[in-house]
Amino acid sequence: MGKAKGNHFPKILRSKSELTKFQILAEVLRSQPHVKQKDIGDALGITVQAVSKYFSRLEREGFLEAGVRRANYKLTPKAHKKLEECLADLESYVRTLRQELKFERIWPALASHRIRAGETVNLEMREGVLYAVPFKNASIASGRAISNAEPGEDVGLIDLRGQIGLEQGKVLIVKLPSINEGGSRAADIDKIWRLYDEFKPHKVGVMGTVGRAVLNKLGLKAEIEFGISRASALAALRGLRVFVLAVGRMVGRIIDEIELTNIKYNANITYEVRDCRKEVENQPTKRV
Repeated sequence: MGKAKGNHFPKILRSKSELTKFQILAEVLRSQPHVKQKDIGDALGITVQAVSKYFSRLEREGFLEAGVRRANYKLTPKAHKKLEECLADLESYVRTLRQELKFERIWPALASHRIRAGETVNLEMREGVLYAVPFKNASIASGRAISNAEPGEDVGLIDLRGQIGLEQGKVLIVKLPSINEGGSRAADIDKIWRLYDEFKPHKVGVMGTVGRAVLNKLGLKAEIEFGISRASALAALRGLRVFVLAVGRMVGRIIDEIELTNIKYNANITYEVRDCRKEVENQPTKRV
């Protein structure tokens, strides 16, 4: 087995300090603006004192910007660019290693029909789930089954070729009034229903008690209730449209997770924030 060439080795893996700075920036992106150095230290397995020193260094180097309040930090544009470059470097390194190791991965899919071991099938993504379908076209994604499978069963696939076609995933975030602003009684239910009807989501997510109360008024059920920020981003990554109800600061957490997912997977998930508090005039905020 050959060795990975030196020029393929990512810069951040050559220095423990650089790797730690990369990890801290990633954790800040997930938590900003309310960043707890103790939480970051626990996640990375280092002391709070060490985290504090790295924060000071990252501020000096122009990667972190401190807010007015204590523990309020956010990444600078320079930091976003650094994260993108580091992730691209790591992805290139992993691809090189897989080639060197002749890595063969088995991919799971659901059988849409009766499949026999060795059969070549096409692959389709249906509402976020990968399906093995009868082979019809060599120009689209395909793979070879390693076992028999009945319709609806899982089947392992190897020799994957081509790219799986995905629709553009999107997250529509509905901003709701906090309980101090009147909660669900101060939400524009008609507007929320209209947005839901126009968006035609694959999945509905909710964060917090106010959001659940609004869903009750709409007669809808949430399919995503826990780990909503990451779950919404990953669902959109699979090409789904996700409709999320959230209050105040929770909106920022969802946006941060979407941006982190776009960086990590080199994706292009789009999102839109609509303010559905009564008597609040706003324009839709679109971010790509």
